[in-house]
Amino acid sequence: MHLIIAASILLQLAAAVWALRLIALTRHRISWILIAVGLAGMVHRRVYTLWLGLKGAETPDLTFEVIGLGVSAAVFAGVVLIRPVFRQLRDANDKLVASEERFRTVADFTYDWEYWRGPDGEFRYLSPSCLRVTGFEREAFMADPGLMERIIHPDDAELVADHLARERGAGDAADLDFRIIAADGTVHWVSHRCAPVTDEEGNHLGTRASNRIIDSRKLAEEELRRSRRQYRNLVEQSHAIVLELSLDGNIRFMNRFGREFFGYTQEELEGRKASELLFADAGALNPRGDSYLDEVEVSRSNGSSAWLSLASSMSMDRDDRVVGTLFIGIDITAHKAAEKLREDVERMVRHDLKSPLMGIVGLPGMLLKADNLTDRQREMLVVLEEAGMRMMDLINQSLTLYKLESGTYDHDPVPTDWLSIVRRAARGLESNKEFGQPVEITLDGRPVGVDDTLIIPGDSTLLYCMAANLLKNGLESAGDAPVRVAFTRGDPVVMEVRNSLPVPESVRETFFAKYSTHGKHNGTGLGTYSARLAVKAHKGTIAMNTTEEEGTVVRVELPGMG
Repeated sequence: MHLIIAASILLQLAAAVWALRLIALTRHRISWILIAVGLAGMVHRRVYTLWLGLKGAETPDLTFEVIGLGVSAAVFAGVVLIRPVFRQLRDANDKLVASEERFRTVADFTYDWEYWRGPDGEFRYLSPSCLRVTGFEREAFMADPGLMERIIHPDDAELVADHLARERGAGDAADLDFRIIAADGTVHWVSHRCAPVTDEEGNHLGTRASNRIIDSRKLAEEELRRSRRQYRNLVEQSHAIVLELSLDGNIRFMNRFGREFFGYTQEELEGRKASELLFADAGALNPRGDSYLDEVEVSRSNGSSAWLSLASSMSMDRDDRVVGTLFIGIDITAHKAAEKLREDVERMVRHDLKSPLMGIVGLPGMLLKADNLTDRQREMLVVLEEAGMRMMDLINQSLTLYKLESGTYDHDPVPTDWLSIVRRAARGLESNKEFGQPVEITLDGRPVGVDDTLIIPGDSTLLYCMAANLLKNGLESAGDAPVRVAFTRGDPVVMEVRNSLPVPESVRETFFAKYSTHGKHNGTGLGTYSARLAVKAHKGTIAMNTTEEEGTVVRVELPGMG
């Protein structure tokens, strides 16, 4: 019996000690002290009972003491087993506090003005950045929810009021840009983004919103709109045709001048294929790199045709991706007509000049048969005959070059002494007092002899034109040094014309282009161009190489006799 009482005392005393140990874990001092004091009172009562039993003054009831022992054991077990529960609660609470602190830190230090507004319109949370955006502390909004509506710019008040009404009514996520008047009177553009907030059961808890100042973006948008208006006005008022095509060749835009020129409305043009509607030659619309310039024939709505000088460039998007082609066209129909008239007149004049020139060329030959001429007279008649022949050659050359440019030339080569032609061209240029330098000709590395020939299949008129132009070009750029012409037999036959001065940098890339010239008195820029046409007609090649040290070399390769 006494052992049961002693065991009960020990269990109650241990339970009191464990209760005191829970103070540090639960941070509730008074509650556990009171429990420990109560247990200590029970211990005191059980000690008194044990003392009476040991003196024989009182005999404890066995059943009662067994029940007391069970109660003491249950109390001790409860105090011991509740400790892990409190530990888990403390750990969970610590994590909750840390998580809430992190989220509060993120929310409070966000750059944008964030808020959570309940269904009743009251603010449940506002980030301190509302001060930076509006100039008002968050306490002002918490105390006066209507402050937000009052800082809206009057011009946007109705729009924002409708939005906020839908927002409080659990509307869907929405975006809105509007103006506010800050506390200092400054007007700011604000980008407002909001979304409904719900709990796990789907109950509406209000609206979560984010507000950001977008003054710089609105300024950029306005500048962009202004630039677009200005660009559109310039394009629409331009007296040139402005046409934009998509990558697949569909018409995306044409300015007013272009629409009037072609005779279509924008609705009739938009989405149509430009190659089918406007251009007689669809090849003019093929992309050719970043930009190019061309003359193309176009068709109008009334069935008439016209000519345009057409410049084009690739149309890019903001990521530098090609999205289409932009064309700028100028009407050159009148110019084309005038050019054709000039060419017709020149062709008729050249044809009409040949008849009297035949008489002029034939007369010196007839006079040279007389026996009573002095050597001086004979020399003058020979010069006159050669001058007439050169004039006849020039007329024939211009006719042939016209055929080459217009695509009507029919090349019919015959065995021709290329060397003899170059000699004749050199003699004609050397007799010109404008040039004081000689022309030195070599064949396979040695000076040419009187009897040397170099036969190739060719057109003597074109070959003379090419030789005369290249030699004249060389003499004009030779300084005081001679122009050297070197022939090399073979297939192809090679002729190199070398002079001591380099080609100016400004015309190196366009050396063989039409009208390309630099620093020459009365220069037309047609010499090397016509030489290139003549070489092309003979299915040969021509190239130029120039350096400051070595001067300039023009190399011509023509097919041999085979």
